[in-house]
Amino acid sequence: MQINYYTKYGCSLCDEGLSILRRFPEIDVNIVDVEDDVEKYHSYLLRIPVISYDNGEKELGWPFDENDIETIVSGFKC
Repeated sequence: MQINYYTKYGCSLCDEGLSILRRFPEIDVNIVDVEDDVEKYHSYLLRIPVISYDNGEKELGWPFDENDIETIVSGFKC
């Protein structure tokens, strides 16, 4: 399962969220730094960290926890 993870350098919440995601080896995390793209910066800066999945059709913003990620992974396997 591949997700996009919208983040930025120096974001402690983003670091915390990434540590949760790394507990799921079946997830391929594509890290997207919102500061590298003006459009993404304006769309995501106040909401990061954000997980985008199902080919970008669904998003989950902070706060999220291990149970939320398990729900996403379980839904993907079905």
